[in-house]
Amino acid sequence: MEPRFIIKTHTGALRPGNFSILIGKCTYPDKSAYPEAVIKRLQEWIKEKSVAKFTVLLSTTKNRGFGFLRDNMIWSWKGYVINTVLSYIGKKESNDLDVFYELSLIEKICYLRYFLETEGAIILKLAERFQKMGEVSYSYLKDNIQDIFKEIFEEYMDIATDFKSRIKIREIYNSIKTKERYDESTLPHKIKPHLQALEGLGIIKKKNDGEIYISVGGSISVIINNFLNIQNMENIFDKYEYFSLIAKIYNLSYISYSYEAHNELLKETFSYGYQVMHDRATGMADIDALIDWCCIKMLSENNILIKKEDVEDFLNKIRTYHPSKIRYHLNGKGKISYLILSEPL
Repeated sequence: MEPRFIIKTHTGALRPGNFSILIGKCTYPDKSAYPEAVIKRLQEWIKEKSVAKFTVLLSTTKNRGFGFLRDNMIWSWKGYVINTVLSYIGKKESNDLDVFYELSLIEKICYLRYFLETEGAIILKLAERFQKMGEVSYSYLKDNIQDIFKEIFEEYMDIATDFKSRIKIREIYNSIKTKERYDESTLPHKIKPHLQALEGLGIIKKKNDGEIYISVGGSISVIINNFLNIQNMENIFDKYEYFSLIAKIYNLSYISYSYEAHNELLKETFSYGYQVMHDRATGMADIDALIDWCCIKMLSENNILIKKEDVEDFLNKIRTYHPSKIRYHLNGKGKISYLILSEPL
């Protein structure tokens, strides 16, 4: 277990639209590249080299990034999900920069899913400030970011299940304190990117276009009331309850998935995802990507909250009654991770 927040970032680099441009315009599912080449491509869209550099850096798992890309710059399964969302809403072909920064509901749900997974701890700590103060100034957060980081690490050390884990968390914190000298010039890059991300996701907004931020709707209260603390947040994520939380954050009126009522809709959604995602040579598609796609699309477009286990049960039923339609494949660790549809569902 490691603290869920990105420490090393840059102003402008956490805007969700950056990752849409990166996936939709600058990288591929099957063409590897050096990071420097991808940064150069992204810089044609995002003019600031430092922002392009950090966007690419944070798209991988290094520095506890999102993992949208593999180290060789091809899409991970999460990258496939983003690409499928962009394809579904017709943004893949757009050459208008502003289009990528104006997030539709389906994009917000998609990105919030991955921001919660990667940035959940700092989202919680920022929410605590908003809950307590009502409105929060950028200056206050900039001056208190070191205390926020310290709180996160201390809470993770408290809930660590064994001595070895606590030592690892402490070592990460000590390394950060040594390497990251928080002088006045670096502090904006520690807090502003997280605020920009939450603003883009529609969780907070600027008051009168100033430096004061306020909550949008009841989103902050939902985060506080559901997370409660980091331990409970981790329990929620362990149960893969991202989408039920997201539905509450965005105050969506939804109904829970029912096999009898929604099986055909799930079949249609799953089939679309497979057509966009599957490898053209092998026919394989990542099961995790297909599950997330179904959850994202059905919640945003159909107001149906479907869970991971619902999609897995759907696949198991097909395999039971129509075994010739689905073939599973293992990843390098021997886990079932991919499937091939040999005929339409």
